[in-house]
Amino acid sequence: MSAKEDVAHERAPGGPPSRRVQLLDAAIRVLAAHGLRGLTHRAVQQEAGLPHGSVTYYFKTRDQLVYGVIDRMTELERRQAGEVADELLRTMAVHPFRPDYPRIAELTHEWWSTSRDRQLARYEMQLAGTREPAIQEAMNRSAREFWKLTELVALATGSQDAANDGEVLLAFIDGMMFHFLVHAPENPKYLETGLRFAIESLRAAGDAVA
Repeated sequence: MSAKEDVAHERAPGGPPSRRVQLLDAAIRVLAAHGLRGLTHRAVQQEAGLPHGSVTYYFKTRDQLVYGVIDRMTELERRQAGEVADELLRTMAVHPFRPDYPRIAELTHEWWSTSRDRQLARYEMQLAGTREPAIQEAMNRSAREFWKLTELVALATGSQDAANDGEVLLAFIDGMMFHFLVHAPENPKYLETGLRFAIESLRAAGDAVA
């Protein structure tokens, strides 16, 4: 089953998302709409539609709320990015080397389309990290998980320096994501072309070194 954001909430068996998760998901929406300055206990409480004092019960300070949001974004991203990476690695393992780019593009489109608020909130946090070292450290810690995924993809292309190539691949994909979210490209082949270019370029570089 797809890891769409609307079914990715933590739930008790047969029940709704926990109140803490409801608050964190509301905080992500507030971040996406109003930026970090707009992330207040009151704004999150109103967005979540929960009683007065709900946010303070789980997050005594704004810093606790901020780091809770980073952890929640990482958790959700892990599910969707992991699904795409797993499918890509599975198709790359077939010989001859023939990744299923249309399928990977389809999964990527679903991932980015269903997580727009989360991605915008992530960019807000990344920008805030340039001014607040503690946020930058937390965001870097989160990013390391995804560097490992792209490092595995780089290894599968035959990279001779997977750590470096994985970081470059992640930066390339992040740039594609930013363009997708901000400019909404009309070209239906945008994702497939970009992903093919990224993977085949890495493979060509690995072949050249070998």
